[in-house]
Amino acid sequence: MGIYKKGNVYWMIKQYNGKKVERSLDTNIKRVAEERYAKIVSEIVDGAYFNNQIGKRTLREMIDRYQTEYTNHKTYYCKARDCTTFKFLYKFFLRDKLTGKEKLSLEELSDLAGHITLQDVENEIGSYEQWRKAQNTKPGTILKDLGLLRRMFNIARKNWKWKINNPVSDIELPKVRNERVRYLEPEENVNLFSAMETAEEPWIRPFVVLAIDTGLRLNNLCELMRTEVDLFNKSIRKASEVMKNDEHLGIPLTERAYQTLKELLRVPCMTGHVFHDNGKPLYDRQVQRAFKRVLKKAGITNFHIHDLRHTFASYLRQAGVDLHTIGTLLGHKDLRMTKRYAHLNVESLRTAVGRLETTTELLQQRRIASVQSL
Repeated sequence: MGIYKKGNVYWMIKQYNGKKVERSLDTNIKRVAEERYAKIVSEIVDGAYFNNQIGKRTLREMIDRYQTEYTNHKTYYCKARDCTTFKFLYKFFLRDKLTGKEKLSLEELSDLAGHITLQDVENEIGSYEQWRKAQNTKPGTILKDLGLLRRMFNIARKNWKWKINNPVSDIELPKVRNERVRYLEPEENVNLFSAMETAEEPWIRPFVVLAIDTGLRLNNLCELMRTEVDLFNKSIRKASEVMKNDEHLGIPLTERAYQTLKELLRVPCMTGHVFHDNGKPLYDRQVQRAFKRVLKKAGITNFHIHDLRHTFASYLRQAGVDLHTIGTLLGHKDLRMTKRYAHLNVESLRTAVGRLETTTELLQQRRIASVQSL
């Protein structure tokens, strides 16, 4: 128990009457850190400290702890996404002090943000959306920023037992229309697979096959482990902790996906990954660059690697698969996300309208018969 240095800043840790206090002392000078530590310990013993946490807890304290306990254990892409959000949160609350300093690193911004309390966050967060919009930021990105901030506050309240409010819960979040449905047309499908025959990366074709035949997201395929593939039962099983929606996912394999995985697993990999480049696990940007090259060779435009997931769902819908089943295979928690594919099966809608027409005719016949019987 006492003070210690983390990075270039002194922190303190103190346990009293079953309560643990661990926080930044917002200084890199040991003498100042000792004085602040003594003052905080005095407040803890007197009981005043826990009654005024929201005014004393800082944004930096919350971000640093969340980064240590959660962000640092995420995949490369998710970790980068969190750090980008941290930078913009700091820049928003420091916006009046950053003229000419917009390119500061996360660590430099953190050092400047020691005075920003969670009370400041509560007072100003309502303006964050407009500030980001002024930078031409998309609503989806703003929603992710606020979503991460909301999660940090919830963890601080529920897991760390901080006596604070969650200000993000009191503001209206930006509405996002993310209804893009772009999938491979038959001719594009043929051209893409022809282009991949001569691709530099031998792993790109099996990667695309699995993306189209399973609907898994890019990062889930990059992180796909051999232990998650069950060739005996012809399925892939992803644990809830690695999925975006925190739910377990099981996907049956097509014959093409099964044969592809069977070939991939014949090549050993020390890390246990299914997809690798000479033993090194693939990462998202590496796959995206390789995919862009084959798209260019195939003459396919306005297409992203995530659209292979749309292709999986669109092909299922066109084959007459119901939306609930498609949503389950995609791992959607909310059927509203799956409804974007509803229009792709007009025949099922035609059948429904046909039933309405039949019902209407029967009712009309009964009405006529009833009138004639009078």
